[in-house]
Amino acid sequence: MIMRYSMIYFFSILIIFVFLVFFSQKRNSKKEILRVNINFKDEKSKFLDSQMVNKLLIQREDTTFYLKESMVDLKELEDVLLSNPMIAEANLFKTPQGILNVKLEERNPIIRIVNNDKEFYIDNSGHKVPLSKKYSARVPVFYGQPDENLMDLVKFIKLIRKDSLVKVEMIDLKSSNNGYILGLRSFPFKVIWGKNTKYEQKVKKLKYLYSFLETNDFLKIDKVNLTFDKQIVLDYEQNGK
Repeated sequence: MIMRYSMIYFFSILIIFVFLVFFSQKRNSKKEILRVNINFKDEKSKFLDSQMVNKLLIQREDTTFYLKESMVDLKELEDVLLSNPMIAEANLFKTPQGILNVKLEERNPIIRIVNNDKEFYIDNSGHKVPLSKKYSARVPVFYGQPDENLMDLVKFIKLIRKDSLVKVEMIDLKSSNNGYILGLRSFPFKVIWGKNTKYEQKVKKLKYLYSFLETNDFLKIDKVNLTFDKQIVLDYEQNGK
């Protein structure tokens, strides 16, 4: 008899548990996403804003916000966001209260490419990022087509950004057969940097040149060549001659 009551009790509890699970799933399947929270990794977004992200999410009829939660495919929505070239990472999760949280990381442009009538940014991973009316990145401009040596250019810019002086001073660059040629913010002459080698030596030579020019502003330099070991080769005119 005791065994019989135990079995009845066990099956009763099991039936109640199954019913509660079914009821909970049924209720959640009818729950709508009531609000969307959009947060950017950086406190201030650059290329995008919340309204633009909302438009990306609802660009398909079957991904409108006010659908049942069970019909929202978070992975699909993440893929939609990641298809935008300005977005580097996207993480989505929903809460039992019907809130869809969207966390985004925008791409970080490190250089602007100007090649005839084409202009775009390159980020620190080598991805192309289109220009934006909302945001203009203060980065050096590269003139020409970098596709063949794109990652070498990215590596070079990353090195340049490590030094505070060169990072601020370099405003543009182009590629030649012998390497890179830099344009500076404070002086009109061009710097023949050469290949992406001996970075620290070249930075030291450029800083030495800057300290020299501070007390010798009568020099009118056309070009500075940093490619020679232990030398700074100047092409200049003195006193306008």
